[in-house]
Amino acid sequence: MGGGPVPPSGSAAVVTSLPDKGEQVHRSKSSTQSDGYTVLVTGMGPFPDGEGGRYEEDDNTSHLITQYLPGSLPASHPLNPTQLPICILNPTAPAGCYVKTEYGYIRSFVQRLYDEFTDPGTGVCTLDAVVHLGMADGFRAYTVEERAFNQRMSSNWWSDQLGQNTRYYLIPDDAGRTVEDITEDEGKDLWRDAPTGLAAEVDVSRVANDAVRAVNSLGEEKKVVSIVPHFEAGPFGCGFIYYESLATCRKRKLGTKVVFSHVPSWKDEPSLQRGAEAICAIIGAVCKQVESD
Repeated sequence: MGGGPVPPSGSAAVVTSLPDKGEQVHRSKSSTQSDGYTVLVTGMGPFPDGEGGRYEEDDNTSHLITQYLPGSLPASHPLNPTQLPICILNPTAPAGCYVKTEYGYIRSFVQRLYDEFTDPGTGVCTLDAVVHLGMADGFRAYTVEERAFNQRMSSNWWSDQLGQNTRYYLIPDDAGRTVEDITEDEGKDLWRDAPTGLAAEVDVSRVANDAVRAVNSLGEEKKVVSIVPHFEAGPFGCGFIYYESLATCRKRKLGTKVVFSHVPSWKDEPSLQRGAEAICAIIGAVCKQVESD
């Protein structure tokens, strides 16, 4: 699913079909600005393994981990440093409700997501943060990605995946298409005038440091978790959704904080439960920065 130049070591439903939830969030936010934070999490679905095979829905731990996330982190929760409750919206968790790993789908999906949670009258998005998850097979740490690039990007640090063609998002997606196959209806050339690269609007190192301290303070019997900042989200679906989300918030001038976390491919239940705690710690650390803005 992508990751960055070097893997860190140990150190079909549409998510936006949520009119009731979106309206509930709008009402909640309009009633008071001090009632807590709202964070939306997404996980991804099947994708090609690059060797002629395919990771299925039940192989993608970014989707599986969402199924272990709680609906909220109370103000008293050890992974919530904000003194206010955090509501976690988790619409991609049910079976079949993952984000499709298809470039055209992702572009349309991200636009609909922010449409759903943005007040058309004020232009204010009621999501304080969005946390996108993706799986990186071979990683042994949970990452907080620093940046993402659009389709104009090329690099020489992905030669094992990109080969001679160094441009991003030309690896066929789960539908066998590339970014060049995006149609006008799907938003072709949407980011023609946008920067090639966009960085997260949070202090990524501080998010990772705060999160790793919090998750590893839950008890000595818990497996030690590594959460690290990472250079970029990659040249495939993970980097693509991260850029789409960052660019949408930038263009619309939204205050929503967007982060992307790569998760390891460990599928046993204890690892998925621990992975959910790691993501909750990242959510808490991001909301702490929302609080300080």
